[in-house]
Amino acid sequence: MTQDTNGRTLVFSYDYKPGSEFETIAHLQPGTTIRLLRTVDGETVSEISQPDEYTGHVIRYESSGGALEPTTILFVREGRISTGESASLDTDASMFSSRLNLLATTVEQ
Repeated sequence: MTQDTNGRTLVFSYDYKPGSEFETIAHLQPGTTIRLLRTVDGETVSEISQPDEYTGHVIRYESSGGALEPTTILFVREGRISTGESASLDTDASMFSSRLNLLATTVEQ
C-alpha cells in the first residue's frame, strides 16, 4: 500500500522535526494507538473523540550522515503510510492537544 495521508497527522511536540525525512518502521496495534491517544487516566480529550479513527505509525527519522536518528510515533487520521515508505513532516504545525502534547501537521510525500 502506498502513502495515503489525506487526513490529519499528529506527532508529539518533542519529536517534531519539520522537513526531516522519515521511514515508517511498523504500524501500532489499534488498541495501543487508542491508549496513546487518551490521557493517563484513560479519558478521551475533546480534540479526539474517536481515537480509533487514527492509525499509529512507528517512524525513524533518517540522517544523511548515517547517524541513527530518533524513533517516534506518528498518528494519521483516515490514512496510513506503508511500512518501509519514506516521507517528511511539513514545516507548518500547530498545537492540536496540549493535554497530550500533540501537534497537527501534514505529511509530504
